[in-house]
Formats: sequence, C-alpha cells, structure tokens
Amino acid sequence: KSLVTRLDKFAPLVLAQSWDNVGLVLEPSGARVINNVLLTIDLTERVLEEAITKKCSMVLSYHPPIFNKFSRLTQSDAKSRIIIKCIEHGIGIYSPHTAWDCKVGGINDWIVSCLEYSSMHPIEPTDTIKDTGIGRIVTLKNPLTIEGVCGMFKSHFDITHVRLARANPERWDLRQGRSSQEYGVIRTVAVCAGSGGSVLKGVDADLYITGEMSHHEALAVVAEGRFLLLTEHTHTERGFLKSVVKELENFVSGEVNFLVSEFDENPLETI
Repeated sequence: KSLVTRLDKFAPLVLAQSWDNVGLVLEPSGARVINNVLLTIDLTERVLEEAITKKCSMVLSYHPPIFNKFSRLTQSDAKSRIIIKCIEHGIGIYSPHTAWDCKVGGINDWIVSCLEYSSMHPIEPTDTIKDTGIGRIVTLKNPLTIEGVCGMFKSHFDITHVRLARANPERWDLRQGRSSQEYGVIRTVAVCAGSGGSVLKGVDADLYITGEMSHHEALAVVAEGRFLLLTEHTHTERGFLKSVVKELENFVSGEVNFLVSEFDENPLETI
C-alpha cells in the first residue's frame, strides 16, 4: 500500500484519460514487502517469467494488461494466463499509462527532450495540475530541416528507420502565409506518444511526431501541408523507462529496486 501511494503521487492518477485503466490493477492478498519492481511497456508471458526469476513482487506495466473486462480466466488466452500466474505467484500489477503521458517530466516531455525549444505546452491541457496534459507542441529555438529532425529522433529512440510523410507543397505554402517559410524547414513540432491521430488532428504545427497513424489519417496530415514522422508505437514509449528508473528510486528513497525488463520488446521488426 505504501509503494502504491507513492506511485500515485509520482504520477497522479487524476491526470489519466477518463477511458484509461490506471493504478493498481491487480492486488495480491495479504500484506507484502516489495523489494523489486520490474518496469515494462507490455506485460507479456516472457516478461512475467523474468519478473518471477528476478523475484519481483510487482510489475509496473505502462500498458494496463487488464483493460477490457474478463468473462472468464482460462489457459486458452494469453492475457488470462498472465493474470492467473501473477495471482499464483503473488505478483501485483501497477499501470500508469496516460498518467505518465500527461505528467510534467513524463513520456511526452521525454520525447521532445532531444530538441532545443523556446516554448512548450500540452496539446490537451488538464484542468487539475498546471502544465500537464496529453501531447506536447514546441517552438524550436532554431529551425531544422526535416531530414535533420528525422536523424535526431532516430538517435533519440535508438532506431535505424522511421516513416516520413511529406507535406503537400502547395498546402505548405498556403499554411505558412506571409512568412514564406522554406519547404521542409521545421519551426514547430507537435508530438504524442503511442497512437496520436486523434490528439494531433488539426493541431497547428509544421511537423507531427507519433508512433502510429492510419493510412487515411496520414493522408489528411499531408493534405493540410504538414510533415508526419511515424516511429512505431513502442519506440515513443520504451526509451522512457531507462530514463525514469533513478527518478523512481529516489522518489521512494531507495527502499525499492526498479529494474527495466530485458525481454520487453517491439513485437514488430523491419526486415
């Protein structure tokens, strides 16, 4: 209970989106001393075996493994097997998800941390805590070419490939108006972790960056005269875990060890 209370303070659950399932989503029976917590983006069966091997009493899974209601728990379904095994081994599950997206110093702030900017604010601010909210829009200190931005984010996310949709040149010129900003020179960037199509829609920026969008969402962005950079859903999130470990340990005064999973990985690969 003490650890859960601290995790709730680290990223207040009031910041989470109303549709989300955040916080303690699986609580073992009885009082337990928690020494090790395993951090992961997705709680897969392989990650759970790692948690058991490393004697972790809790898994902090960014994506909630319990989201839709279960009508039954059987061995025929992977998510059911995970929940059953967690219960059998007395492992709790805590999921921060969009609370981490919205918090100051959270995932969206981490995404833009590779940029030098003069201003930043949430795309959809919350009405609870100042400067928090979904997504971020930044104004760069110095304009960058789209190729330069792509290179920076490949390095930041430690990936070799991104997907780029180039703005319609005529709509780019119309959108820039009197500024006559050179095509492909980026001054404003809007980002959203994960799948940002609905959050980024209509946001006034030269470049959108998110993990994934549908084909038709991408077409709409290009038609508006904006560039779109897609990095795959998982890459906008996973790198944050390594950067937040020390912060979490300091937040709980070193009483708990936070370990980043070695087996949490993107289910997709580029070949």
